[in-house]
Amino acid sequence: MKKKIKKIFPVVLLLLGVVLILVIGYLIYQSPIKEAEKRNEAEEKIIENYLDDQTADENAPPVPEESTDEPTYQFSDVDDYSFQGNIDSILVIDKINLKKAIIRGNTLSDNDYNLSKYYFVTADLTTTLEGNYVIYGHSSQTYGHSFNRLDELAVGDRFYLLQGDGKYNYEVESVDRVLRSESESFFPDLKKRVTLVSCEKYLASGYSEKRVIVVRAMQTGKGQ
Repeated sequence: MKKKIKKIFPVVLLLLGVVLILVIGYLIYQSPIKEAEKRNEAEEKIIENYLDDQTADENAPPVPEESTDEPTYQFSDVDDYSFQGNIDSILVIDKINLKKAIIRGNTLSDNDYNLSKYYFVTADLTTTLEGNYVIYGHSSQTYGHSFNRLDELAVGDRFYLLQGDGKYNYEVESVDRVLRSESESFFPDLKKRVTLVSCEKYLASGYSEKRVIVVRAMQTGKGQ
């Protein structure tokens, strides 16, 4: 009996070790996915608050703004999803299941801060939807998070932006991949355009650095 136990014991230890490795590996794999889910939930609340503000009763007395330098939105159930500046619009791309708040910072350093938090930002601090409205966002290794699926867009795809009480519709007219140092010509001074910009998820063969994906779309109409 003791001999059998001695023979089985190393096998049991080996199996326990394998199970432990699998559990740790699974938790490591799930960590960024869970983080992305928390972030998406937090941003969904931000978007809902923004849309609620736009549809509030116009005849209601104005609510005085609080005098504070702190970011407007923070959630205790997540780490730190604050941002600097204001929500300028909401980007919705149904094809890739994306709904994101677009933040317009007060300074360029605000943009750097907001990008570090994986928010999307208006590249220019003043450009409106009447011009070339450039939206920057990071890609991600987590499927569906941030601009992870931007590379799935193609010419002819449609999406829209919500701003104020308006819905602005767009159709993709070009999708390019270009080195950042050679990208200036891909941002012409056009009217009623939206340009979505992010890095590629992976380093493309034959390149020493990741290219940027530049998706330009033309405004096709405005609705309520």
